[in-house]
Amino acid sequence: MKPSRDPRRAELLRWYRKHQRDLPWRRTRDPYAVWVSEIMLQQTRVETVIPFYGRFLGRFPTVAALAAASETDVLAAWSGLGYYRRARNLRAAAAAMVRDHGGRVPASPEALRELPGIGSYTAAAIASIAFGTPLPAVDGNVIRVLSRWYGLRGGRDDAKLRRDVEARAAALAPGPSPGDWTQALMELGATRCLPRDPLCERCPVAGACRACRSGRPDRFPHAAKPPAVRRERRVLLLVRRRSSVLLVPDPADDGITLAPPSAAVGEHGDPRRVANALARAHGATPKGVAAARTIRHRTYSHDYSIEVWEASPDKARLDATGGGRWSRLAELDRLPLRSVTLKALQKL
Repeated sequence: MKPSRDPRRAELLRWYRKHQRDLPWRRTRDPYAVWVSEIMLQQTRVETVIPFYGRFLGRFPTVAALAAASETDVLAAWSGLGYYRRARNLRAAAAAMVRDHGGRVPASPEALRELPGIGSYTAAAIASIAFGTPLPAVDGNVIRVLSRWYGLRGGRDDAKLRRDVEARAAALAPGPSPGDWTQALMELGATRCLPRDPLCERCPVAGACRACRSGRPDRFPHAAKPPAVRRERRVLLLVRRRSSVLLVPDPADDGITLAPPSAAVGEHGDPRRVANALARAHGATPKGVAAARTIRHRTYSHDYSIEVWEASPDKARLDATGGGRWSRLAELDRLPLRSVTLKALQKL
């Protein structure tokens, strides 16, 4: 591949080396550490990832250590980071690396894409950052940056726009420092070329950006229409036994995480009846069920109203049922719990 002759590439690399944020995963080219960071950063803010990254590598310092760990331990180390399927895929991919790649992260982007949890973007990011392979890593930030540079029209999620951006990114990828180039594009999108109110006056390549020259850079690309927010009313049953609480596999996360027993309440349903049914199903005393408080939790597509009810365990059925477990309140931060579950338990 011929090196890119676009002057913006060299200009952006100079800016990145001078102004890049000091992030822990940028202090290494260890393929294992780069892979872990890229998985953690999927759909998660940098500020959230930073404390998890160091702790996770400290607990599982190598591919072999991660592959040998139990799923429970890996999920516990991931607790609070969300999207727990990523942790399960990390462990499965580590096992595949031990089995098929000598316990190492493979350098080949084709081999990387065959591993659980690694798609085209993540494979390209790992290959370029850890192995210096000149590959275009195209995510939402890169789509935004390059559509503005070249004045490419279309919606953010349009297939045609993505193809156009991928072609431009492929032409820019060959050249010095592929890993720095990949991260420079990400850094520009994260700190200057923002979705709303882009900081064009602080952008190192604003003079060669067609969207900036148009006077309305925020119109490139067109924003996708946000999904309709779904409102859902739920009951969460808190069953306590001394300093422990009953947790069961969370069906909202395919049983990957744990949560107190819960169920949806229909539009005209009776939350007390739902709470009593949950109590009977999980070995608690229905007569002892009492409402505690209501918690609101909002996500990108859901608005939850969660009524927390408390119940006492039936003396004749003290063991957790339905695949559940009694968990000490003091150990909750070491268990795989979704953020909404932590929110409910911490408030109580």
